[in-house]
Amino acid sequence: MERINGALPPLEQKLAREYLARAQAGDQGAREVLVRHNLLLVKKVAARFTGADSMDDLFQVGCIGLLKAVDNFDLSRDTSFSTYAVPRIMGEIRMYLRDNKPVKVSRDLVRIASLVKKCRRSLEQELGREPSVGEVAAQLNLGVEEVAAAETALAPPADLCEADSAQLMDEMRIALKEVIGRLELRERQVITLRFFQDMSQHQVADKLGISQGHVSRIEREVLIKLKTAMG
Repeated sequence: MERINGALPPLEQKLAREYLARAQAGDQGAREVLVRHNLLLVKKVAARFTGADSMDDLFQVGCIGLLKAVDNFDLSRDTSFSTYAVPRIMGEIRMYLRDNKPVKVSRDLVRIASLVKKCRRSLEQELGREPSVGEVAAQLNLGVEEVAAAETALAPPADLCEADSAQLMDEMRIALKEVIGRLELRERQVITLRFFQDMSQHQVADKLGISQGHVSRIEREVLIKLKTAMG
């Protein structure tokens, strides 16, 4: 891979979180450190695409996705920054290519995406729930970044809407936090488990001793309140 001026090795997760907290609090120095330590990640993601006139353009666009990831990363979630950042970098590049030229992804990425899809189905049957990116990566002996990149690169264009998906999820969580204090106990339990602990409806139903249909109804009722909170 071509050397990038100013690029540094990835930070350890604990240190990365410290810099992320500082960056999100307005520390521009911490923000710059995070960017420099993730430039190689951006380059790696950009290299997944072929048929582009200028890799430099893709790299610059990918850096925009990286900055959005720094701003929107949720420190309360037990996810590594690189796992979160890859889909945001990839999404930014895909939107750029969609607006400027046809998207073509490498054969290697297509092959990995096919393996990931099959592995997800197998693990879901085995575990009785949707597997995490880390579990899929471990099963295939791949890096979590590779799995995230493969899944994001081949997502239908409609899934990459104009609004940044990470920002939208952050707005939803903020709205949920505003609404949650006004919910009934059972509603709070369901929403906390579903949206803040990433449980499936089936898992929530088992934990609370109610039917999956009941969980679904509660979600629909809360979403009505959420729409009101989001205006």
